[in-house]
Amino acid sequence: MARPLCRLIKEDFHNTSKKEFLKMVDQAGFYCKKCGRTAKDEKLLCKPKKIQV
Repeated sequence: MARPLCRLIKEDFHNTSKKEFLKMVDQAGFYCKKCGRTAKDEKLLCKPKKIQV
């Protein structure tokens, strides 16, 4: 399982690997009910919920 974004953010991933980070969040289809982050893949979130528009 991939590490959740909340942990990656704490490790400064979004600043050290911007290109990879942007791929993870571009056209997000899910959000985390716990921390509010968004991601393309639900496996990257602690408590994922599909975004309904």
